[in-house]
Amino acid sequence: MKKIAEAAPLVGDRLLTPAETACRLGVASGTLRNWGTAGKGPRRHRMSPDFGGRVRYSEREVDAFIERVKAGELGRPAKSPATPVRSRVEVAQDGEMV
Repeated sequence: MKKIAEAAPLVGDRLLTPAETACRLGVASGTLRNWGTAGKGPRRHRMSPDFGGRVRYSEREVDAFIERVKAGELGRPAKSPATPVRSRVEVAQDGEMV
């Protein structure tokens, strides 16, 4: 018996295609795919290989994600401090190899 990694969406919850989800969120399909790879965005549900192994999104979870964004719970992470860029002249003046 296979172990189920994630609970399936609630019964009666509509499953959205990636294109429908991207449209609902106002982002490109590629952005949604990148979010999924990075573990961001609404949770993805992969269907059984018997059903093509396609990715679907729970409509309720997508709506909850939108509400969290609106509430400011999913703000942008703080940027890491920028590394100063030095010109070749500055590097040469410090005696480092160019």
